[in-house]
Amino acid sequence: MKKFWKRKPALGIGIGVGLVGAVVLALRHGLRRAPRELIPDDISPAIFATRVAETSRGEMIYHTSGTGEPLVFLHGIYLGASSYEWSKVYPHFTMGHEVLAPDLIGFGESERPGDPMDAVDYAEAIAEFLLETCGGRKPIIVASGVTAGIALLMASRHPERIERLIVLLPTGLKESGKWRAAGMVALVGLPGLNRFVYRNYLSRAPFIRGWLTKFALGDGSRLTEEMVRALTTCAQQSGAEHAIFGFLRGRLAFDIASRLGRVPHQVTILWPDRAAGFPLAAGEEIARKLPRARFVTMPDCGILAALEMPGPLTSILAAELDGDFRLEGAA
Repeated sequence: MKKFWKRKPALGIGIGVGLVGAVVLALRHGLRRAPRELIPDDISPAIFATRVAETSRGEMIYHTSGTGEPLVFLHGIYLGASSYEWSKVYPHFTMGHEVLAPDLIGFGESERPGDPMDAVDYAEAIAEFLLETCGGRKPIIVASGVTAGIALLMASRHPERIERLIVLLPTGLKESGKWRAAGMVALVGLPGLNRFVYRNYLSRAPFIRGWLTKFALGDGSRLTEEMVRALTTCAQQSGAEHAIFGFLRGRLAFDIASRLGRVPHQVTILWPDRAAGFPLAAGEEIARKLPRARFVTMPDCGILAALEMPGPLTSILAAELDGDFRLEGAA
């Protein structure tokens, strides 16, 4: 991962020329805030109702539709993240499930507190969300990225809250320091300048388009302007920088390996084979440490598989939900 950031400095922060330029612009124009834009309608399909859930960490906005066993989709943590990540996938499951797709606290339309949360805070907020929205029912959790790792953490702390998990590229970050983009940790500690750089560089369409094309998608040609627009609009919401700065300071990093043995549920790990910096061996190691896990490789896609390859991912999820769960190596 370190080699990746050395090869792609503009994707880390554009430190060096970018930082010097930001200082010049800050002195010339002051710390002007980018105007708040409306969340695009296509962040959630029209058939879904928008609701609010209260947690001790803040309000969570979620979209819901369908009836049946609850199925909860949790988006990853990155610039402009929101439930939009799963919006091409989760509508296909409303015939047999009550589908819930929340925005995590700090992202999308949910509350964006000034004090960054850590991994345990997010795990507890998700547990509270499940209790409020699902009551005594145990939902199936589908989660991606850092949030997939946090979902496993939550499952180890509150096993009674869920039925099973399907996690896409779960990570705890602690073991590899993957949040440490070149120059980022130093930058986020500079009051005023950090916010200026976020508003005028990181949260802008050119940077997000480059991140999607060169890092998040396995094939950059699959980029759409809708992706850029949705992520950019969410990234530019007032207070959206707080969660990202907390992430870059390493507040969400935790030792995932130490928690895996405490997850009693069936866990399916989906691992994109073109996820930059995340080798298949890392996913296979996680699967071996879980008591009841199976490992499924997703071909020809990267980190944001739900946006890049929604059709194949939907088919894989349907097969996992409808089929018989079998451990790796089982007959």
